[in-house]
Amino acid sequence: MSKRDRMLRDLCKSLGKHYIIVTIDLERVIYRDFGNGFHVEISGVHTSKENKRATLYLWHGNSAPACLIVKTVSDVPRGSIGDVAEELLRYSEELIRSGKGDRDTLFQMLHPEMCGRNATARS
Repeated sequence: MSKRDRMLRDLCKSLGKHYIIVTIDLERVIYRDFGNGFHVEISGVHTSKENKRATLYLWHGNSAPACLIVKTVSDVPRGSIGDVAEELLRYSEELIRSGKGDRDTLFQMLHPEMCGRNATARS
């Protein structure tokens, strides 16, 4: 096993039992399904460089074209990945509580320029 594979596996294990290693867009990443329609992808950590920072993506939906990136957190130190992932879990729960837990509502929140009166005025 390569050093970068070992480091990825160790990081995944340190995050807890809910995290797995998967391949997304040809990259080995750490993944967690939050079980509420949202999931987190931890990218940029399949490396042997211990100081390499991660990018975390909060996704809604499971497959294209219905999935959306809801939030991106960049430049996350390895030691903070678990905390940032938990913040994203809380954020997803807040979105659901505020009525923004479905794809259409999330799309409108993320891209208001493409929805409603703004979209009609441009046509």
